[in-house]
Amino acid sequence: MKTSLKLLLSVFILVVIFYSCDKPENSELETKSEQEIVYQTTNRELVLQRSVEAIRNSDDEISNHVDSIISGYSNADIISTGEKSFNLDRDSILDISFDIIDLNHYNTNLPDTLDSLAARVHPLNIELLDNSTWGYPDALEFNEEINENGHWDSHENNVLGTFLGIGEFGISSGERYLGIRFNRDGHYNYGWIKLYCSQHNDTLIIIDFAYNTVLDSYIKAGQLE
Repeated sequence: MKTSLKLLLSVFILVVIFYSCDKPENSELETKSEQEIVYQTTNRELVLQRSVEAIRNSDDEISNHVDSIISGYSNADIISTGEKSFNLDRDSILDISFDIIDLNHYNTNLPDTLDSLAARVHPLNIELLDNSTWGYPDALEFNEEINENGHWDSHENNVLGTFLGIGEFGISSGERYLGIRFNRDGHYNYGWIKLYCSQHNDTLIIIDFAYNTVLDSYIKAGQLE
């Protein structure tokens, strides 16, 4: 009888050990299966013409806006594309906006040899990866990891590219990734926005974006799933 009880107890202990070792593995699998990368294309283009003749011969929204300023039919005194805003995370709040402005309004002493335009980004309900700490966000390469590391900020005005090679996106003059994150009560969803900024900062294309719905989980620049 004692032998049978000992055998039964041994079997019970083995079963307990088996399930206790197996449980974390199953939990990890469940967590991974819940991960979701939200991805969306945008392909919105901002172009600021600097030729008055070209502006007046164009019929797009931006050219009409600038033409109204030049012709004196608008009270605005800054030549700009106007801000283009985006809601990235499926709620009712705008998260980020972009524009291109002419810096001659702020500094009339700029030499003619310098590009006077600035492509900018404005975080509305989001933070940007900016290791310059001065409002010049990082222009990330494909597959760079975006996580809690680095300096995150929400400056009102951030320069992507302007004269003298200021702004990392203007320097690259190609497709690069802007690191972003959403603050969820002290936890974060990390993501990226792919941008194209022209060499002279007169064209900015917001190509697509993605973010990881799992809080505090990294994402790689360009990652789709």
